Amino acid sequence: MPSDCSRHGLVAEIALLSAAQSALDAYRLRVAAAIDALGDQGLDAAEVVRSAGRVSSRAARRVSRTAAHMAKLPRTAEALARGVITGEHADVMADAAKEIDPILVDAELLPMARREATDLFARHARDWVADNGTDADTAGRHERQHKRRSTRSWTDRDGMRVWLARLDPETAASVAARLDTEYERLWRLDGGRDLGHRGQHPSHTGTRSPEQRMADAFIALITRPAGTTADTQPHVRRQMLSIVDLTRMRTDGHHGAAGLADGTPLPQNALERLACISDITGVIFDGPAQPIWVGRTSRSATIAQWKALIARDRGCIGCGIDPNRCEAHHINPWNRGGPTDIDNLVLVCSRCHHNIHDRGMQLTRQHDDGGWTITPRAGPITHRAAA
Repeated sequence: MPSDCSRHGLVAEIALLSAAQSALDAYRLRVAAAIDALGDQGLDAAEVVRSAGRVSSRAARRVSRTAAHMAKLPRTAEALARGVITGEHADVMADAAKEIDPILVDAELLPMARREATDLFARHARDWVADNGTDADTAGRHERQHKRRSTRSWTDRDGMRVWLARLDPETAASVAARLDTEYERLWRLDGGRDLGHRGQHPSHTGTRSPEQRMADAFIALITRPAGTTADTQPHVRRQMLSIVDLTRMRTDGHHGAAGLADGTPLPQNALERLACISDITGVIFDGPAQPIWVGRTSRSATIAQWKALIARDRGCIGCGIDPNRCEAHHINPWNRGGPTDIDNLVLVCSRCHHNIHDRGMQLTRQHDDGGWTITPRAGPITHRAAA
């Protein structure tokens, strides 16, 4: 049993365990790199980690890839050994070093890794790579990903058929938009928000689970006759969105940002292809634009506000999950007079939203970019946060 069972004591124990795990991860990376440096025709690091470490092939390959980049990321390696960052942070840094000069990665990404949880850091690191790469880099990566597209199918031990699809980000975003729209249609047929209290198990409500509903959405899309569609008009958060700044649209020099809502950069050729088949909507971030600032006239965010939130937050501010899994949260609560204005709204997923309202998690303003993040309260909560 832990030596101190108070909340503060248990949180401190987790922090110590995380630091110890980071030190072990750093040492494993050094050993893996030494194995690959032997040059004795023996098993490579990935196979040794898989067999001797008794981990999955996927995890072993990840260790081997990260180990290969640590020599080029000395500050990252040191931060990992000291428990300042986690092994997952180091994995993200190694991925970035494949695309951008490792010296730049080590200098500019590490401060971000020190202060952010891995899921949020991974998204911000992807944005950083896009900002520091050229359009040729983005186009080359996009082409490589498209060439690696694949689908496999097999029957598992329970006799269930399993499909695995690997798609480039642009194609995946289009597929996900269709799938999420169908899921939302089925969710509304099942009762929508009347299904039960948040967190209630589906078996208690007599309806299908989210996983079953997603499977049924997949089946409906695959088996729907060609040329037919559902009657539902998808919400903007369920649509495939690409975000392009004005500089990129004004010039042919490929300057300025352009990417999917999750931050995945788009090369110019993909952007031009999408422009031929897409609606173009302007989103204003400065000034009292009426579609964005609606005050107390509506509690729910408007479609224009949703577009602005997606363009600004790119996903949940707490964990980084995609916008199609998010809700619009009032920073200053609606029932305390908070307006439905863009500067009083942030995107949060259902889990983070629940943590804010029911578990005392707090919104904290970031000093560097003025954005928001979610942090735990100091100590146990003594009352429920206002909705």
